[in-house]
Amino acid sequence: MNTSVKTIIPKPFAASTRSNVHLSHTIVIGLVASMDAAIILITGFGLFELYLDSAPDYLSRYLGVITIYTILTLQTFNTAGLYRFNAIIRPRKHARKIPVICSAVFLAIVAIGFALKISADFSRIWSFAWFVSSTSFLWLSRFAVQQFLRKAAAAGALTRNIIIYGGGDHGRKLIEHLEKIREPWNHIVGVFDDRSDRVGDTVAGYPVLGNLNDMLDYGRLNRSDEILIALPWNSQQRILQIVRILTALPANIRLSSEIAGHELLHQSVSYKFGVPMLNIMEKPVSGWGALSKNILDVMLGVLFTLIALPIMALAAIAIKLESKGPILFKQQRYGFNNQLIEVYKFRSMYTDMTDANAEQLTTRDDPRVTRVGAFLRRTSLDELPQLLNVLKGEMSVVGPRPHATRAKAAGKLYEDVVDGYAIRHKVKPGITGWAQVNGWRGNTDTERDIMGRLEHDFYYIENWSVMFDLYIILRTIQAVIVGDKNAY
Repeated sequence: MNTSVKTIIPKPFAASTRSNVHLSHTIVIGLVASMDAAIILITGFGLFELYLDSAPDYLSRYLGVITIYTILTLQTFNTAGLYRFNAIIRPRKHARKIPVICSAVFLAIVAIGFALKISADFSRIWSFAWFVSSTSFLWLSRFAVQQFLRKAAAAGALTRNIIIYGGGDHGRKLIEHLEKIREPWNHIVGVFDDRSDRVGDTVAGYPVLGNLNDMLDYGRLNRSDEILIALPWNSQQRILQIVRILTALPANIRLSSEIAGHELLHQSVSYKFGVPMLNIMEKPVSGWGALSKNILDVMLGVLFTLIALPIMALAAIAIKLESKGPILFKQQRYGFNNQLIEVYKFRSMYTDMTDANAEQLTTRDDPRVTRVGAFLRRTSLDELPQLLNVLKGEMSVVGPRPHATRAKAAGKLYEDVVDGYAIRHKVKPGITGWAQVNGWRGNTDTERDIMGRLEHDFYYIENWSVMFDLYIILRTIQAVIVGDKNAY
């Protein structure tokens, strides 16, 4: 197969109109753990109010025991594997551990109470009523969660969209296995394969939607959660080539268990869909991480917009007074999932000299740049309108900087300089980033300039955390105050 990133010609695919939520294992696990904690706390406090409301002086003592029991129970649940996704969706097999664990933790606390001679300070009726009721609700809740997940999935509201690459015998067997495990949230959208002469119109009843080029086009227009590569073990070079191309898509990429090439053995193995899978690339920000980053972006976007409004107003007046033309400069740049977005900046050049595609990068004392524009660029204040992109959900406050469509390093397009360039599009672009606070901004006169930026972008993607974002923001504020000699 001779497909490469540069030869991909997108074919027309319509964006999916399915309105559903991605099934995130980590979010389900987190919600179940929170529900367990709430059940123990609410039953304990509720029974205290019902049975011992005449003894409010003892509330702190009872709450202390309730809290200790809650922590020990949840920790033991986790150690016993009750917070694994497979245990949550198959409670009939795993829920039997709940009464055993609860009994063991309860008896341990009772024994400690006797040893410390404080057991007489607690009501026996309350203690046993709390133990029985909380254990019963914990056990019943697991079946309720299972039913909720299955009903939501059956209604199409909760799905895990799966793409299969490989329409041969291996792909057929993988599809048959996925159907056999009967998980209603697994939604196979179709099969892709470049061997059209050997693959028919359908594989195991699912349509063959096209080749690798079509698969990339489909993935950019539709949500794809899992890409499962089903190819024979001796197709290692082909697989490596496919994987390099698929890194452009924000999806988990896995090889089914038959693959064992030595260049791929450093990747982690997980038990997914009931079979071992080799994890080639996973979403860098997903589950609770994605939720927390979105919340952080909204909060910081609103906060920084309110703080920056007076500065933005003064900048707009200065731009308008110095030269004719719009206040904002809008430029097409690559965003999340390699989609084009319109990025906002304060106009820093004379209107008739602007370069929408960044064909010619700015230079020191560039005659195209206005005096106000030079100040805005040097202080990075020209980027402030991108807070609107953040509020629109197109960008993050922190992330790899979005590049213009024709931006070049030493005369070469960025994607032609760095292998794996498209990986940076697996997360939203940011107003500031790890590369920028480490001095990698300004012109890209040499290939090393863009390689240095992307090395820092890749490091950020691999090591993202909320604290890392906050650290970068603090470094950015410091850099804005000091100014940047590389910005012109």
